[in-house]
Parts: sequence; structure tokens; C-alpha cells
Amino acid sequence: MLDLLLGREARQRGYVLRTLLAAFGYLLGVLLAEVALSIGVAELGPARVFEAAALTAAVISYSLVRWGWTRHFHDPAMTMTQMLVGQTMAMVAYVLLHEFRGGLIGLSVAVTSFGSFSLTRNRQWAAGMYALLTMGSGMLWMSVRDPVNFPPEVEAVHFLTLVILQFMSAFLGAQFGEMRRRLRSRKRELEAALARIQELANRDSLTDLYNRRYALELIEHHVHLKDRNGRPLAMALIDLDHFKLVNDQYGHALGDRVLQTFAQQARQATREGDIVARWGGEEFLIVMPETSVDGAAMLVERLRETLSALCVSEEVPALRIAFSAGVTAHLAGESTDQTVQRADLALYEAKSAGRHRSVVA
Repeated sequence: MLDLLLGREARQRGYVLRTLLAAFGYLLGVLLAEVALSIGVAELGPARVFEAAALTAAVISYSLVRWGWTRHFHDPAMTMTQMLVGQTMAMVAYVLLHEFRGGLIGLSVAVTSFGSFSLTRNRQWAAGMYALLTMGSGMLWMSVRDPVNFPPEVEAVHFLTLVILQFMSAFLGAQFGEMRRRLRSRKRELEAALARIQELANRDSLTDLYNRRYALELIEHHVHLKDRNGRPLAMALIDLDHFKLVNDQYGHALGDRVLQTFAQQARQATREGDIVARWGGEEFLIVMPETSVDGAAMLVERLRETLSALCVSEEVPALRIAFSAGVTAHLAGESTDQTVQRADLALYEAKSAGRHRSVVA
């Protein structure tokens, strides 16, 4: 029943509930009109027109919001529009139902308060000014046209009361709006900070590649996809040749530069959907979804050629990056560890065979 009345989407329900609150104000005006008719202080024709307008406004606003026709609006709940219509209806009720006009001043203030948690500060003040303009115009017009039922001195007191109450309502609403804006800003900043922390937790600090832990999560995801769709999945386990000698002869700063250079070139050589991870020390893993083992071997050789021609440091111009690699494909039904282990065995064969080469398992 609630799903039928409010909808199923959580955010949409909030918009519909706000609209129903506005509709309740319209229905309250209809009730007052009926009471006024029953005690003979309102004319039948104008009262019926007012009731029809109030019910129409309630039905139209609810229908537009409930069925999602306002979903693409800046404010899907049409808060400002409903407030302007509500203030206009409150002024009409004030004129028609003069015996209850003291209470209708409170209704006008309630309409202004309606936007406290959704309007910006400027819009909140604009809504308050519109209330003063409409109600003030109605009070002035009726005090001139019907001074018996609308004594000018009484209307002056009513207007002064309205000014004070509207100012308080608009002021508080503006403060709520500013608080909401700050909370949203801080929420966005917090979300960005959490995303950055998560990113840092998933990355190797030196090379900015994925670390082993996160790479395993990504590999598991691609393995499940491969098992479902049957498309190939290849990987290459790479070990930089004689990396410890680079550290011993030229220092760890140059060794770090070698690792960073390899990481940069590996990212450039691979596609956006491929995974390049620092597996540990001078070992790297490249995972290539929707790539055959032959395609993976070709990519590794292109990377080898690029690095062989690349000068890592002008201080040591002869230094080139060489690596050994074990290339394999994931087989249906096997675990990620089994695939990585087969790539590791192929890498061991490449190193045993003299390094600076690839072995396809």
C-alpha cells in the first residue's frame, strides 16, 4: 500500500512525502471553507471555487511528483512552486474566510517553513517576501473594500504580526539551508578523502601501480567473468633482470627510478582494462582480459623492445631495463593461484635459460 502511495525508490519517497505535506495544507484550507460555509460566514460560490482550486493543486502536484514527471527538474519536489501556490491560496482563503483569518496568518508562515530543509538561503528569503507581498496586498485591499469585516487598524496589526513571523521563519529557514549546504560540502569532501585513502591503500607508493592485495581482488573478478563468458584471460609475471646489481652498483635511488620507469612503460603498453601490479620487489604482474596467450606474449615483447631502447638515466647512459617473463592463460575451472603458479614456473624457466626472454606456459 505504501509502495503504491509513495513509490519504491527511497529518494522519490522523500519527494512524495513532502508533496503530501503540501497537499495536507490545501485540504486544511478546504476544511476551513466548509466550516465557514456551515456557520454562514462565507459565500457559497467563491468558497466552492477556492475548494476546487485547492483540491486541483493538491492532485496535480502529487501526480507530477509521484509518477516521476518532475524527476529531471532541479528540485523534483517542486518546493518553490508549491510554496508560491500555497501562499497564493492562503491569501485567497484570508480574503474569503475572514472569520478565520488569524489562523490563516499561521498557515502562511507554515508554508514559508515548508522550504526550510530544501531551499537555498536566497530562495527562502524570496519565498518570505512573496508571502508578505501577497498577504499584505490582500489585507490592504480588503481593509479598503470591506472595512467592516477588515478594520484597517486590525489589518495593520495582522500585517505587523505577519512581518515578524515571516522574518523569523525565513531567517531560521535560511540558517537551516546554510547548515545543509555546509553539511553537503563536508560530505563531498569526506567522500573524496575516503576515495583517496582507498586509492592509496590499493596502490604501491613507489610505482603507483596496484599492489598485490588489490590486484588479487581484480584478478578474481576477471576470472569469474572469464568462467561465465568463456573469453580468454592471459597474464604475464615479470622479473627485472639483475635488479639487485643496479642497487648495489648505482644506489637505491637509481633502482627506484628503474622500477618507476618500468611501471610507466608497462602502463603505456597495456590497454585501459588491463591490470598492471607490482607483485613484490622487482616482480610485476600484467593481467590481460580478453587476450589470448599469443597476444599477451606479443605485448610483452613490445614492452621488452621499448625498454631495451630507453635510457633510464643520463648519469648511466648504458643502463637498460631487461626482464624475464612467464606468460600463460587462465584455464577454465582452475583457481587464480594455479594460474599465477604456472606463470611463475614459466618465469623460472626463462631465468634458468639465460634471462632477458619470455617463456609461454
